[in-house]
Amino acid sequence: MKKICFLFGSSSFEHEVSVTSLRSVLMAYETTKFEIAIAGLDKKNTLQFFDKGVFLKRFSSYGSFDLADCPAPFDALKHFDAVFPLVHGGFGEDGSIQGLLNLLAVPFVGPSVLSSAICFDKDTAKKLLDQKGIKVVPWICLSPNDQVNEKEIEEKIGYPCFVKPSASGSSCGVSKVLQKSDLMQAIHFARGFSSKVLIEKAIEGMELECAVLGSEKLITSKVGRIIPKNAFYDYEAKYVLPDGAEIEAPANIDENLEQYIQTVSRQVFRALDCEMMARIDFFYDGNLYLNEVNTIPGFTPISLYPTLLGLSGINYNELLDNLFRLAIDRFDRKAPQDLRLPIAQCPL
Repeated sequence: MKKICFLFGSSSFEHEVSVTSLRSVLMAYETTKFEIAIAGLDKKNTLQFFDKGVFLKRFSSYGSFDLADCPAPFDALKHFDAVFPLVHGGFGEDGSIQGLLNLLAVPFVGPSVLSSAICFDKDTAKKLLDQKGIKVVPWICLSPNDQVNEKEIEEKIGYPCFVKPSASGSSCGVSKVLQKSDLMQAIHFARGFSSKVLIEKAIEGMELECAVLGSEKLITSKVGRIIPKNAFYDYEAKYVLPDGAEIEAPANIDENLEQYIQTVSRQVFRALDCEMMARIDFFYDGNLYLNEVNTIPGFTPISLYPTLLGLSGINYNELLDNLFRLAIDRFDRKAPQDLRLPIAQCPL
């Protein structure tokens, strides 16, 4: 039986979200195809392995964990046939862990190093999609040394607007700015999460999401809708408040609009060279705008990625079995032959 490993945690701002995602996976996933192991990274990125029962008991509530009691070397991950880096945010979605697993010659779930890095940096992803003719939310990017041009922001973006880190997720560091006097404070807040900051036009419309699964052949899910109860779908609404948002799955939208969103989702997935899974987020106000792409979508109890695929006929077990199969198939198809040899047999 093949051995698989779920990797979670890390020093990311979204550490706790990763813990919650893994709890949900372990509570729901039952497989006879794989032997499951669990590896965690604490907030100092020290690796430790966990028994499933110990994990569920130790992390019975939302939170992080302390420095590893029994640290393990990273090359211990070589013992697995595939790893699922269920690590949200920096280090997990930005290509860092993907690069580590490439160096270790371990198959992993999700896109390549390059695709992960592109999708995680919203400015870069927007530029590429804009060149492909895909409508994105209008934005201005501030690099670390850029001066804030308040006049340009007011003329091109206007108020209200959103200020967000270019490289962050789960709405960490995001502010809705209603007036110019609050702009600089929001920019300063966002810079605490990412060196680049985006100022985006606030689209007053529906917030819609579509799940994509596959590599060569793609499956697009039914479309879901987020109806925030706060000013926007912020971190608290996503993970802290029990009723921070209403989830409409499937979304009550026109069939033609749903099909169009599915088509654009596939286009975005291909344009950014995504593989295996992604959640594509949109705004709709009569026009459809790409908001962002999440290459390691949440697997928490309220996460739309597994929910939408479930509505489309792919249950939780089938979803995870498929993801691990896709990871192993990609490695067998793409990995250089010498990566599959024992170290002693590799040519010097």
